[in-house]
Amino acid sequence: MAWLDVIHRNAAGGAAGRRNLAIPARPARAPRGLLCAGLLGALLGGCGSEPAPLETTGSSDVLSGQEALVAGDLSGLEHAWETVPSVVRSDGSEEFVLEVDPVDDVVSVELTGLEFRIEGPSDLTLRDDGVGADRVAGDGIFTVGPFRFDPTPSIPLPAHYESNPDSPAGLYAVELGNLVMTKATGETVEFFVRPQVGALAPSVPVAPRRVLSPKFRAASHLVEVRDGRGDSQRFLRGAGGDAAGMLSDMYEVVPDVFDFAVLSATSHIERPGSVSNGNSGVHSAVKIDYTGIGRDPVDYSQSYYSRRLKGVAALDNLRRGWLSSNFVHELLHQWGAFLPYDLGMTDGFHYLPTTSAASLLGGMEWIDNGNGTFTLDCDSNGRSGATTASPLDLYMMGLIPGSQVPPLRRHGGGLFDYCDTVIPSVQATVTIAQIQAQLGVRTPGPATAQRDFHIAFVVEAHGRDLTDSELTFFNTLAEFATRPVPAGQPNPRLDSNWVPITRYFGNGTTWRTDIPDIPANPGAVTANIQLNADWATGYCANVTVTNGRRFGIWGWEAVIDLGQSTVNSSWNANFSFDGSEMTATSTQSNGLLDTGGSTSFGFCANKTGTAWQPQVVSARQL
Repeated sequence: MAWLDVIHRNAAGGAAGRRNLAIPARPARAPRGLLCAGLLGALLGGCGSEPAPLETTGSSDVLSGQEALVAGDLSGLEHAWETVPSVVRSDGSEEFVLEVDPVDDVVSVELTGLEFRIEGPSDLTLRDDGVGADRVAGDGIFTVGPFRFDPTPSIPLPAHYESNPDSPAGLYAVELGNLVMTKATGETVEFFVRPQVGALAPSVPVAPRRVLSPKFRAASHLVEVRDGRGDSQRFLRGAGGDAAGMLSDMYEVVPDVFDFAVLSATSHIERPGSVSNGNSGVHSAVKIDYTGIGRDPVDYSQSYYSRRLKGVAALDNLRRGWLSSNFVHELLHQWGAFLPYDLGMTDGFHYLPTTSAASLLGGMEWIDNGNGTFTLDCDSNGRSGATTASPLDLYMMGLIPGSQVPPLRRHGGGLFDYCDTVIPSVQATVTIAQIQAQLGVRTPGPATAQRDFHIAFVVEAHGRDLTDSELTFFNTLAEFATRPVPAGQPNPRLDSNWVPITRYFGNGTTWRTDIPDIPANPGAVTANIQLNADWATGYCANVTVTNGRRFGIWGWEAVIDLGQSTVNSSWNANFSFDGSEMTATSTQSNGLLDTGGSTSFGFCANKTGTAWQPQVVSARQL
């Protein structure tokens, strides 16, 4: 993400996108007393972290918790593609269409080079005329299809995800082809990431789902969000959205047991000309309640309505984001690599590739030859893949003492100059004692550091429910991520694949992704109405709004059915009317309610019939 992309923006900046990617205005959830975000925070010296420079492989960013809340609306500056549905059965029994929501000056869209195992129309021009697969004429959404997988292709799909035998069987994803968008000026624009569709073998049974609310459903290891904002993709691109709002809504119906939330979506958004298009993942810390890692303690728990949540990550669509090395890379950003610049081993957020960090956050494995020299192993643990976490990562997590961390070294050559050869010279060496001298000792340490971790995978579908195939596909990946590795089997390599991470960290850690089927019961915002006065032709009423949630709220809304009565005066709220319903929303002075706190508003009305008694329809936080 470019530096200028993370200047403080207002999360309530208005609608963005069209139809299924629109973002309704929503009040910002930024905590009180936090005035830093992105570049502005760097200038003020008050933010926990800044976005990392774009990486050449599986690029990812680090956002402060506040940046995750206030990324602004960039309406009209992004385009998107979505396969609907995003996953179908690989035997050709299910169809999908490709939809593209381009920047406003695009007048035509064409798909070229269709994947040979996909069957579809001969004309691959996307249409916005309401004909065929296109749903609404002139809505700015260009559509082509329907498509399906060839049930008898000349070259079958691989048996395992990403062609890796350690990855789930019966799942795969392919690129459809290249999208070429033509502007009114004749200039052509292409997506950085080509559209994809997932394939699910007919042998994979459908995952059962349970309804949590009109917006949320759950499978055994997946939370499904029916939404229209595209929060996870906008989170990836620094293009607005409200990931904190989506998760705080989730905690109304899901228990607060998760240490990490990993977000993804069925769509893919890009911003023309932005380096954020290369982001396959992004991470934002919600709570840092330990010291000695190079970041100040922070706590944005109130904004997510979770006491336990430590961090939020977002993964890009399908095989672009759902890769083990990318997934764990984002988890590791919770603890590393935030060494001071002057030590010369990081860019502040990733270990330099020429170091011996041997981490998914950067660096490679250096083999000690026992004579003061080292051989560079470019095929072992490092940024592109690993079987075990590096000692430095384990120390930053608090899992091992500093005495078990070898010196961190850097050579002066190019990235792959010395692969499988002796490194001619060591340019710099940093010991754990030097790191601790600047950052302090990691506290808490191995005796009391957290070792049990629970992850919630959350997939967002825009304006619809996931199909059974989509739900099964993503639920299978989520369950597989923390599946036990059989005894005697080598540690799987976290790479461009999807393998269990349960052995990667070792040191007594446990990892799980199940979605407990227990009541969340976090409390709610309620409204209670009482009549203050009642006479033959009218009445006056007082409405008390109470916050029963775990944390304070920054705004509320109450809807009152007035029945056969009309309001003639009102106070202490902002009011709007739709038929017999009156909606009251908080003012600037009474929106903030701590846990258990209450406020009130009132109104007087004329009776227009016998069924005049006012009733509370709903109450909620904003």
